Amino acid sequence: MKQLIKWQLVTILMLSASASYAGNVGVDVNINLGEQPRQVIVREPEYQQPYQPPMQQIQVNEDVQFIYPGQLGVYVAVGLPYDLFYVQNNYYLYRDGRWSRASRSRGPWAFVDRRALPPGLRRNKIERIHQYRDQEYVVYRRDQERYRGKHFRSAKEEWKEQRRDDKERRKDIKREEKEDRKESKREEKEERKNHKGDRYRD
Repeated sequence: MKQLIKWQLVTILMLSASASYAGNVGVDVNINLGEQPRQVIVREPEYQQPYQPPMQQIQVNEDVQFIYPGQLGVYVAVGLPYDLFYVQNNYYLYRDGRWSRASRSRGPWAFVDRRALPPGLRRNKIERIHQYRDQEYVVYRRDQERYRGKHFRSAKEEWKEQRRDDKERRKDIKREEKEDRKESKREEKEERKNHKGDRYRD
């Protein structure tokens, strides 16, 4: 083995010396001792969705106050330990740095990407949203009786139902009042007619 290595070194030196005399001649010698190195294949890791813990089921109390800061263009709930919004017939919930959406205030909630949020929520950071909400709430609390901004209490679907009921009730009242007026006019007319007949008889 030692003899083989010596002969290889001598050969390399001779080739190197002769290469120095010839300007355009190149020498490339590889000596491998032991096992050939194994080829290592590195695979690209598969993309995995980051882990998201399951969303807590949140049930919104029936008596929630929503106000409408004009700068946001969405209804914002006040007095809750989390951020709840109503816009375009959907509820949006911001909690633990994540957004969720539901068609009803009681859920079920599904995660939603920030890019899919309505413009008023997408354009503003949560700190700015809080600032707009708090400013509007100060105005609302200061002047509740004469407050001219948009607002409603409770879940939107209940509020709509309440409005429908109130509208029907007002219609019924108007109808009853109209019937009462008609009845009263009939009675007056009948009374005048009877009074007129009594005068002729006298």
